[in-house]
Amino acid sequence: MFRARCCCVALTLVLLEAPVFGQHQGEPARLDRLLEEARFSNPRLKAARARWEAATKRPSQEGTLPDPRVSVRNFGVGRPGSALHTSNFAFVSLGVSQEIPFPGKLKLRKNVALEEARAEKQRYQQLELDVLSRVKLHYYDYYYFAKALETVAKDRDLLAQFVKIAEARYAVGKGTQQDILRAQLELTLLRDREEVLRQQRDRAVAAINTLLDRSPDDPLGPPEELEQAPFPTEVTELYQQAQQHSPALRAQEHEVSRNAAALNLSRKGYRPDFRVGFEWQHTGSMFRDYYVAAFEAKIPLYFWRKQRLGVEEAASKLVEARHAYQARTRDLLFQIKDHYLMARAADRLVSLYKTAIIPQATLALESAISAYEVGSADFLTLISAATILLDYELEYYKQLASYQQALARMEPAVGKTLIP
Repeated sequence: MFRARCCCVALTLVLLEAPVFGQHQGEPARLDRLLEEARFSNPRLKAARARWEAATKRPSQEGTLPDPRVSVRNFGVGRPGSALHTSNFAFVSLGVSQEIPFPGKLKLRKNVALEEARAEKQRYQQLELDVLSRVKLHYYDYYYFAKALETVAKDRDLLAQFVKIAEARYAVGKGTQQDILRAQLELTLLRDREEVLRQQRDRAVAAINTLLDRSPDDPLGPPEELEQAPFPTEVTELYQQAQQHSPALRAQEHEVSRNAAALNLSRKGYRPDFRVGFEWQHTGSMFRDYYVAAFEAKIPLYFWRKQRLGVEEAASKLVEARHAYQARTRDLLFQIKDHYLMARAADRLVSLYKTAIIPQATLALESAISAYEVGSADFLTLISAATILLDYELEYYKQLASYQQALARMEPAVGKTLIP
């Protein structure tokens, strides 16, 4: 992209085409497809989705009356039913009873469970943003290491040509052995750098595969060419979007509502619960059948040791939830500011490397080649110019990946996608 190097005829420098990224064959690894696969395959997302679905089953259970009780009794002497017609005290009875919580308790229990389910939904959505953000982070690392390997390979080919040129000049007495040794040393250092980059690239591939619930050793095609995402709006607008869309804040809001409902429910603990029952008794032929109706009330007699402390506990949890919401809000705003500054710095550096530093370094290399041709520059100058250009090109790709990563890190905090 940036190598508009003028190869002089005398030097016969032939730059080879960039090698095909050949360790992983097949179609390019498209980020959108990887993200879609992560949504449905990531084990943590599957677990969170199941937890959310389980939480949605609780409100109906909590808002329903306790199961009624049915009783059957036989009172007599000897075998069951044997004294039914011979004893005045024998009887057989059938009864049913129902526990009825104090009015309002069932609704509050349902509201507590409902807020918990809503909070679980927001936690699931937050985890989804986190997982997708991590996929993007590793993908941009993968992109950088792949581009770095391509760039280093180009420089390795160029240095190989320099070695041949130095050997040819040394053979005719126009060069020194030191030129050959320095070129060979730089070539060896590039191979060492390639090995490190290859290890880091494979590590990024393993990280992506892990998020997609694949084997770490599964191959991944070469990354697509990266198009720089537009710089986000003003940071204050990002703050507003976070307060409106962030699932983390929505989850905290539901936690506050849940604890408020739990506090009201604990206050209802001072109110008695009831039980109503009806029983039919059959005493045999000597007496008529008769019926028994019962009404019971559970009195909170030890309220100063139980219900009062329960209310205080629920009130403290509500205060905790409110402070946690405030703390979470501040943390998110700081994260947005931090990543926003990183993105802005990387964006400026990308522009600087692309429009100024790399073109200037390219011209410097071309000038060094021309000067070396006519003997006005030594071989060390030529090698230094090539090395400097390589470093700047690698830094360009690094800053481009860092810019995209800063936006990806911002997405879970903002609560929406910033990278198209």
